[in-house]
Amino acid sequence: MACLPLRHLKFVFIIQIRKSIRVLDAWEWAQESGEIEYDVVTCLNLLDRCDTPRSLLREIHAKLTPSGTLVVALVLPFNPYVETGTADNLPSEELGIAGSTLEEQVNCLATHVFPSLGYTLTRWSRLPYLCEGDLDQAFYWLSDVVLVFRKTGLYDETDEEEEFSDALENIKVEL
Repeated sequence: MACLPLRHLKFVFIIQIRKSIRVLDAWEWAQESGEIEYDVVTCLNLLDRCDTPRSLLREIHAKLTPSGTLVVALVLPFNPYVETGTADNLPSEELGIAGSTLEEQVNCLATHVFPSLGYTLTRWSRLPYLCEGDLDQAFYWLSDVVLVFRKTGLYDETDEEEEFSDALENIKVEL
């Protein structure tokens, strides 16, 4: 059996079904899993590397059971870096996190970002996150937050448009 180091894999979803594990591509998982709904979906340190994080969260919402749980891990302060698909390494879709400190960003995630996508925060915790370094430093010590959300209501795109319309109007006025 050949082993491939994890750093060479694209984003994957690992789904446990009846004590077996299936690995699905992050961009095709919703279609590949068919009509299956999940009680729990984990999205661990993925959203800051995802080109379309809001779209991914909408897909997850659609695949969760009505009382489903979403577990998200994010390095905060949030600094997205998309490794493939964009020339400037920035996502083509903003997650919408405001604030500069960890606390401000957790508050924004809990009160604006995830509720606008049909999720309610039930628990969260801060953890140390060690990541591979570079030429200047062997490794970096970052702050990771793990957030547990419960699926609430149906996501409605018009809710999101209304929520952000005031912000968009303010930007147009300032320009």
